[in-house]
Order: sequence, then C-alpha cells, then structure tokens
Amino acid sequence: MANNKMYDKGKIVAGLVIFAVMITFPFWFNLGKAAPAPELKLTEKAKAAKECVLEKAEMKAGHMQLLDIWREKVVREGSREYVNTKGKTYQMSLSKT
Repeated sequence: MANNKMYDKGKIVAGLVIFAVMITFPFWFNLGKAAPAPELKLTEKAKAAKECVLEKAEMKAGHMQLLDIWREKVVREGSREYVNTKGKTYQMSLSKT
C-alpha cells in the first residue's frame, strides 16, 4: 500500500482533454458567427398606412420588448389599447396592428 503511483495517468488525461473539447465545441465552433438580423416584412395594410406604432429606429431596437409589454398588459391587466407618443391609439394585437 506504500505504492501510490497512478498507472492510468495517460488515459485519464486523454479522457479529460476529449471531454473538455466535446463540452466546449459549440462555443468555439460558433465563435464570430453572429446570426444576421432578420428582414422586416410589412403587411399591405402597414405599407398603405406608411407609419408604424413607434418610430422606425425605436421599432428596430425594441420591437420584441414592445410585444412583450403588450402581451403582459393584455394577459395580466386586460388592457387592449396602446397610445403611442404621437397620441394615436392602436389595438394591442399581433394580427390587427
């Protein structure tokens, strides 16, 4: 019992290296590959109106946040009307706005 040598040291180190490579593979494989921004698709009704609920820059930056706020207000508060900064009222709907 005085002999405490590790006889499988090479196998253990190789196993740990393989494990580390497999775990980190998704991170270094996708390094520097950002997904392109999605293209905005307007409905015919929106094209005809030539205006949006918010300014173009605000919509590009915070569209999903606006939808999240709308969902919370409709589901939790029962509120279905949104008044934008210009004072125009919109119905909070994913298909009617």
